[in-house]
Amino acid sequence: MLTLEKPAFTYTALFCEENIWKLIESLRQNKHIKPVDVLFLINQSETIALHSQSRSNDTQPVIWDYHVILSAKIKNSLVIFDFDSRCNFPCVIETYFKSTFSDWDNINEKYQPLIKPINAEYYLQNFSSDRSHMRNIIADSEFPKYEIIQGSNTQTSVSLHNCRDTSFIINNMKLLTPAQYLRKVGY
Repeated sequence: MLTLEKPAFTYTALFCEENIWKLIESLRQNKHIKPVDVLFLINQSETIALHSQSRSNDTQPVIWDYHVILSAKIKNSLVIFDFDSRCNFPCVIETYFKSTFSDWDNINEKYQPLIKPINAEYYLQNFSSDRSHMRNIIADSEFPKYEIIQGSNTQTSVSLHNCRDTSFIINNMKLLTPAQYLRKVGY
């Protein structure tokens, strides 16, 4: 049985897109967990406000340029995996959304995160990262120790830039508010 504690999975700070790719790769071996969607939390201004993050305090959100999490089915529940959250790992989706997006309607549009859902299996097969977004920002020693992720299907390769681009559509999925995503998945 696969343990669901954060330390059991591959994690590199500041590489959430790769952490989630590695998580999906690991979860594929567990017949009780089905990865559903990779959720890119983005907006045009590249300033998203998220509560309950490990780098935020109790009252103020953290501001990220983007963030990546995973929705998955465990039995009949939809849960969220977020390595950088203070919420449980995994966390029931309603609890995670209530905690993370608590001020969505009240915050300046510049900080409102939107969700770009990407089918988890599609992401696993097609995502490629060259890590260029972190070059000259962090030391080489802080980069992941494993090889760069390259999608197995080079014809339909999807880059981090594509995933973060609010105008780039992947698999006919449009940007959704947190409330719209909850409705999409039946909550």
